[in-house]
Amino acid sequence: MDVQQIKNFLVLCDTLNFRKAAEQINIVQPALSKQIQLLENEVGALLFDRSKRSVVLTKAGVFFQKETNRILQDLYKTMARTAELHNGEAGEIRITHASSAMNTVVPSFLVKVKHKWPNLKTIVQETSNAQQIDMLLARKSDMGIAPNILVPPEIDSCVLYKENFVLILPGDHALSKEHFTDLSVLRNETFILPQLSSGIGYVEAILQICQDFGFKPRVAHESAHSIGVLRLVEAGLGISIEPISSVRGANMNIRLIELKNLPQKVTMSLFWLREREEELRRFIEMF
Repeated sequence: MDVQQIKNFLVLCDTLNFRKAAEQINIVQPALSKQIQLLENEVGALLFDRSKRSVVLTKAGVFFQKETNRILQDLYKTMARTAELHNGEAGEIRITHASSAMNTVVPSFLVKVKHKWPNLKTIVQETSNAQQIDMLLARKSDMGIAPNILVPPEIDSCVLYKENFVLILPGDHALSKEHFTDLSVLRNETFILPQLSSGIGYVEAILQICQDFGFKPRVAHESAHSIGVLRLVEAGLGISIEPISSVRGANMNIRLIELKNLPQKVTMSLFWLREREEELRRFIEMF
């Protein structure tokens, strides 16, 4: 039994006439009769009652017609789905990202993907720079988005955008934007930053900023997620330095001072395994 036999059987079910069915299929009538006979032998049931005047489906034939119709539709769907997977139109794409990227490039990327490939499942996960690299190397993710990240040789990257850092203070902090001169006035403050080991590249940039103003920040609390940092600052547990996009839309009792004149900038990068670049190119180009 093959797919063409099933198709021919279904044409005969529709016409209930061997001559008309053979014409539609474009084979000779005896060949169609032989196919149906072989099909019945293989199934082990009489599918048609034949007489000189009429051809009708048996009870077994009606059941077989219904089920083979369903099986063929499932087969067509499977074939289409397979082609979509091959062309990157189905399956899934797994993206890891830093907190601030959700306020910038991640939503627009997801909208573009949904529009172009509606059957493609997108999985996004917010995590630290270090974990993003680990997940990518283990092939637990496809691409990552992180600020000021340092990547190993197996990974390639491109810069998506650059932006300023922002100083984040509790709402009742004595320092105001008008009286702010430089970061050296904050040398005795406690800071809230990600762990150095988890914020690869990013934390080093913040430490360099502080070092340029003559001090090493005294870290009281560590958090790899922007929302956690902002809540801790709001509670008066310290101050922090974050990408300016991480505070976009934040309705909290905090004070913000954009650090416009620093040589250090937040450099947001997209990165992926170098050996998978051709496979992922269609997605890379959407950022």
